[in-house]
Amino acid sequence: MRLNPYDNVMLTPIVASSVCVQSLTGSSAVNQDSLDTAITFPAESIMIHVRAEIASGTPTTATVAWALQESVDGSTDWEAALDNTGTAIGATLTVKTVAVDSYARVEGINLAATDIDTNPGGGRMRYLRVVYTPTFTGGSSPAILVSGEYIGTPASGQNLPVRSTVSNT
Repeated sequence: MRLNPYDNVMLTPIVASSVCVQSLTGSSAVNQDSLDTAITFPAESIMIHVRAEIASGTPTTATVAWALQESVDGSTDWEAALDNTGTAIGATLTVKTVAVDSYARVEGINLAATDIDTNPGGGRMRYLRVVYTPTFTGGSSPAILVSGEYIGTPASGQNLPVRSTVSNT
């Protein structure tokens, strides 16, 4: 059998209230909907792809920071998802004059069964979400369009340990 690059790949958009592309204005964080990694997206590992378009409204500076958060129950106690070196998973994208893509690899999916601040095994809690935070200087009603997606490999049902002792993002 010949393998196809689309075999065994799961893809779901990062959404807020069923809307995939978000228009960010102001400076408040925008929480996206949670992703259940045990039922609706049972992946062994995930790549997060975030794309931010060029800012409108001619601001002097324009950035959008994205961060991955995790929770045990998907509704309370959201905290920063850390990689296995203790670094928060996310990035800041400068989009004043050019659109930018950002990628992060996330392992240890659904390996953390309890809510602990430091997970020495590098495992993730059951629920994940992405948070976008725009920052602007100047401009006339500046805005940034941002979208994202989770790309995963299906889980085998066996919880596998994190494969590396160096940063996995």
